[in-house]
Amino acid sequence: MVVALYDFFTESGVQKKDTKTRILDAAEKIIVKKGADKASLRSITKEAGVNLAAINYHFGSKNNLVSAITARYIDSAVEDLKTRLDKVLAKARKGEAPVLEDLIRSYLLAYLEFSMKNPDYKNVFNELFRSYDDETAAGQTIKEIVGHVMRDYAEAFKLALPELSEESVLERMAFFRSTAIGIMAGECVMDASLDMLGISKERNDLLEGMICFIAAGFRA
Repeated sequence: MVVALYDFFTESGVQKKDTKTRILDAAEKIIVKKGADKASLRSITKEAGVNLAAINYHFGSKNNLVSAITARYIDSAVEDLKTRLDKVLAKARKGEAPVLEDLIRSYLLAYLEFSMKNPDYKNVFNELFRSYDDETAAGQTIKEIVGHVMRDYAEAFKLALPELSEESVLERMAFFRSTAIGIMAGECVMDASLDMLGISKERNDLLEGMICFIAAGFRA
């Protein structure tokens, strides 16, 4: 579900956005800057300079439009996850399993990279999810966008943990994903906890310590 961003050049040589992209940009601008409550189809068509028929033609519904914006927003994170996983698998020697710590590190770094590049991501997601007409559509959208790379990671984790049942690996992956999201969202909480305990360490050292802690949980 990746949305093309630009149309062909016009005859004058000036790059021009196609109708679909204008709608996406307009809807995202309204949702993110003004809030979901202001993101009516009427306001979106006015901002994009199109009519309602154009939205129906390209997206079919408001839910589909919001899903397309969500996909565009997190596509870089999904691609980063895939790239990092490919590198971990390529690092493993032929016929050998990937290293558990490498898998955990690659996943955490992708989440941290996204949070650093998008410091306002929590507010963006909140407004995007509030923009859906159907509450269940938001969860379904994330599942469709992220599901395939999660399944690829699941296969890699199963290879790294052959002593565990598939059910145990998947369950621990669910715990891990929740942890990763919590780490991404709770950096200030982490800093406060470290300060409270009188701990002062470099970020990389903390990350490696966290990876060891999570790996122990997987293997327990």
